[in-house]
Amino acid sequence: MKFPVLGFAVMATVLIAGCGPNLTATPTSPTTTTPVQSPFISQFGGFFNGTLTLVRVSGGECVGNDMQADIGTVDVGTVVISQTQTDVTAVVRSASTGLSCRYSGTAGPGAFALHTQACEVNQILFQCTNGASRVLEQVGSTFTATLGSGGATGTVTTFYNVFSDSTEEDRRRPVAGLVLEEHFNAVRR
Repeated sequence: MKFPVLGFAVMATVLIAGCGPNLTATPTSPTTTTPVQSPFISQFGGFFNGTLTLVRVSGGECVGNDMQADIGTVDVGTVVISQTQTDVTAVVRSASTGLSCRYSGTAGPGAFALHTQACEVNQILFQCTNGASRVLEQVGSTFTATLGSGGATGTVTTFYNVFSDSTEEDRRRPVAGLVLEEHFNAVRR
């Protein structure tokens, strides 16, 4: 019986390898090392002073109609960003209203994308110019930004449900959804 040359070569290699010395691996104890930050992930951590400029209002019934007049309005505030590897958290605080929201998400090369964890106030009372009272309840918010020389720019989009009649959950009536989009621009302190 004839073996093909390749089959013979593989069989010879296996036989030769089996004849070598019998070495046993010595177990080693695991070592603790500090994780190395990827050179491809931008470092966003730090304190920033910045502005949020209202650029778009969508929906919201009388609230949205009234807020159209606020497009271009600038809100000054601070952003504190913490980062561990690709995990990013941020606290955005408005200087004009004192409200703050916590965001969490991930960083990549030159950018991050975050979503709200919690805001200090989830309900906002709003009096429309037509006399109607409305309750805005924040549903969520996203915060995306890119890192530039000494600062960050991006967009904060916040989603609300608009209710009428009462601040009491069991007595209020849903009216509309509201989306506010703001341009974010900040510099490191």
